[in-house]
Formats: sequence, C-alpha cells, structure tokens
Amino acid sequence: MGKFFVAVLGLLLLSPNLYSQQNKELRLNFLNPGIAWESPLGQHTTLELNAGIGYNYSYPELNTMYGESGFQGIIAPFVDVQGRSYYNLDKREGNSHKGGNFLALRYLYYGPRIAGNVRPNENYTMALGPTWGLKREYGRWALLSSVGPIYYFDLTGSSGFWPVNLEFNFGYRLK
Repeated sequence: MGKFFVAVLGLLLLSPNLYSQQNKELRLNFLNPGIAWESPLGQHTTLELNAGIGYNYSYPELNTMYGESGFQGIIAPFVDVQGRSYYNLDKREGNSHKGGNFLALRYLYYGPRIAGNVRPNENYTMALGPTWGLKREYGRWALLSSVGPIYYFDLTGSSGFWPVNLEFNFGYRLK
C-alpha cells in the first residue's frame, strides 16, 4: 500500500500534461493538505485522486490492541479516490460560483501515522462507502464538502461501520 501511495503522488506531481488538458482539474488542498486531480469519465461523471498528509479520527474497531480511550486523532499520509456523478449542473451555469452536487463512491486509505494519540492494530487502514457532496468554485478557489457512511477495515481482519463520515476541503485550482 505504501508503494501505491507513492505511485499516485508521483503521477499527480510529475505528469506535465495535467496542467494543459481541458476539463481536468489539478488542485492544491489546504484543510487536509494535499494535491488532487479530477478528470472527467463522462458528461457528468469524474474520477478524483487526492493524495497528501491529513488528519483523521480513530476508527474504534481498528484501535483495540492497546485499549486507549477518549478522543483519538491521527496525522498520516492518505490517498482518497472518488468516482463522482454530478447533478444540478445546469442550475449553476449562470451563477458567479460554479460547481455542483454529487453522489460518489469513495475509497480512503491511510498509511502509517506521523503524529497523534492513536496506535492502530495495523499501519494501514482503509474505508469504503457512498457519499453525497457539493463542490463550489469561486474563480480559482474551490470549496468541497461531503458526508456519508463508511465501512472501514485493516489488514488484520478488524473492521467496523461509521454512519457519518465528514469531509471538508478548501483548495486552489491550478491551470
């Protein structure tokens, strides 16, 4: 999984044609620092790859080996992959802020922790689930938010369900 993270980050940073192709977006995110690349798959569907260093809360079933309690947070490298289907794009065409709402299937991978009070059973945790979100563009700035349930797991066989997983991000769109 570490090699997968390095490969995705390398693709995002080193591919020179990402800057020049129309309808594709390369964005620097600030709230969960990283770089995201969104590319169209169809008229209203896109694939977004987002890699960086982010913060997350602990998934209870993945932190059983050490028996820690209370709020638990972690800072770790992540890869977030979302297949999105946008809707209501026509309503936003005349507005000063572009963007739309979307439904997505999300895969989230977190690598070994850099900081935090979480000692998970395994260095690598993953989550998968549907999400509903919105994306708004204000010139070169983009605001992104999504919410949805996730099924999370690690490589030791531990897993669980989290009913409300939130995502917030603010980024600068590069051309």
